[in-house]
This record gives sequence, C-alpha cells and structure tokens, in this order.
Amino acid sequence: MLNAEKHQCSVTARFSTASATYHRKADVQKTVARKLLSLVAATRPVDHVLEIGCGTGLLTELLLEHFPTVMIHAMDASEEMIAQARNRLSANNHIRWFISDLRTFDPPVSYPLIVSSSSLHWICPIEDSLRRLADFIHAGGDVVVALMLHGTLGELRATRLRVAPQKPPLGRLPLAGEVLSGLERVGLRVVTKWQERIRAPHVSAEAFLRTIHEQGLTGGAVSSSKCPLTRGELQRLRAEYEAEYNNNGSGVFASYEVLYVRATKP
Repeated sequence: MLNAEKHQCSVTARFSTASATYHRKADVQKTVARKLLSLVAATRPVDHVLEIGCGTGLLTELLLEHFPTVMIHAMDASEEMIAQARNRLSANNHIRWFISDLRTFDPPVSYPLIVSSSSLHWICPIEDSLRRLADFIHAGGDVVVALMLHGTLGELRATRLRVAPQKPPLGRLPLAGEVLSGLERVGLRVVTKWQERIRAPHVSAEAFLRTIHEQGLTGGAVSSSKCPLTRGELQRLRAEYEAEYNNNGSGVFASYEVLYVRATKP
C-alpha cells in the first residue's frame, strides 16, 4: 500500500492533469450527483453548505439550483479542478471556493449540511475522512454522500490480475461495511442508505482506458503496483478485456459500485 501522503499526492496530481477533460467525460459521476440530490432534498432548510471534493462543479451546479439563496463552500484539493469549476460557475455569487485537502481543511464555520459526490473514496483510510466530516457538522446536521466502493472497475482489476498476477494494485476502494460502520464510530447516525451498480458502455477497451485516464481515475494506490505494467502486458490487458467484457456485441462495459448515504449528527 502506498502511504497516505503519497496516495493523496498521486490522486490529486492525476485529477489536476485531467481537469480539462474531466467534465465532458464524467458521465457516471454526473448520474451519481443527480441521484444524490434526492437525498439532499430530504434534509431540513439550511443557510450554508460544505461540498467536499467539488471537482469541476458537477454537484455544485445542482446545489445552486436546489439552494438558490444558500451560500455554498466548495472545496477540492486540486487547484486546476477548482479553476474549471470557477470558470463554469463564475456568474454565481453564492459560492466560496477553497483549495484544500480534506485532511488539512480548516473550515471557517461549522455546517448544517455537508455533501460529497464521487470523492470521499479517494481518501484512505476512509474513516479519517468521515471523522473530519463529523468534526465539521452541527449537532442535528446532515452528511449526504455518494462514494464508489470496492468492485468499481472490477472488470479492469480482474483482467489486470490475470495478465500480471505478480503486479497487483497496492490498494482498493472501501467496502460498504467499512463506510457504514465508520460513520457510526465517528458519531454519525445513518438515516438512509442504498447501493447500486452502474454499468457504463464504451466502444472498445482502448476507449474505456482512455476515458478513465481523461477522468483522472488512474491515480493513487488503487491503480498503482510496485512495478508498472509493460507495453506487452497492456496490450494483453486490452485484448482480454475486449474478449471477456463484451457489451452484447457492441463494445465493452465497465461497472461502478456506488453507495449513497444520509447520516445525521445527534
């Protein structure tokens, strides 16, 4: 496993590099953000919101529509991602941007509502991020999050292990049980939860690999091994993926395991 600091630096660097292409490639993340908004709609009225890992502003934009007069504090570790979000949403004066890692973020206030979509799973161990959220939230406040679980891009992980079993990834995404038990341990009570698998089509294995690269999903311990794959191993990986994960005769597919949770602080 990469140590936490190297892992986070790698994740942030990859998202920063992909900042210009992320927004138009993030179809699954857009779907997740829209579904997460249904949990946000169930929360009580608030005067300000903290969004963790805002990226290019997929969820931020939805929050602005849902809370047109509420101040949103949008935070991300990548300066380049924040720049993309700021450029897209520059006309709105109800956003305050913060370039910060969640682990070191010093919030100017405590919050009645904290939200995060497709972001928290990048922080490991996951309980560290959940504890930070519990520290930032008002008593009686809500934490509403969607995050990817182990099994996301499982087809790619399985193919990689078949092609190069001596080069396993150094880490994995969290399990649902780890997230839910972690919320309880940090003092947050789970009110609503559901899990789903989203299956995304791609025209080819090569197009799929290019897409996740352009989304910035290839950083951190989940994608890294002690030795990188060789060119020949990458060629075999693409060929095996095409053969094994054919999408009903039209390209290939990739799966995303998503957990949606609303929790409160008693």
